Amino acid sequence: MPAKPEEDNKPLICRCFCPYCEVEIAVENAAFCQVCKANFTRCSHCGAVILEKTAVKCHSCGQPLS
Repeated sequence: MPAKPEEDNKPLICRCFCPYCEVEIAVENAAFCQVCKANFTRCSHCGAVILEKTAVKCHSCGQPLS
């Protein structure tokens, strides 16, 4: 089996956009939009940013949100 190229080992970067003002948010620093000041929650299990206010489970890991 051939070896995978080195670039396949890079982490997947997810780009998130604010659902209110559609500006790209810096997820790794804080879970809020610096433009419109909207706050977002994080999954307590995997740390994924939850953009939907009505979400009941994490879109990434499937765990229920508390």
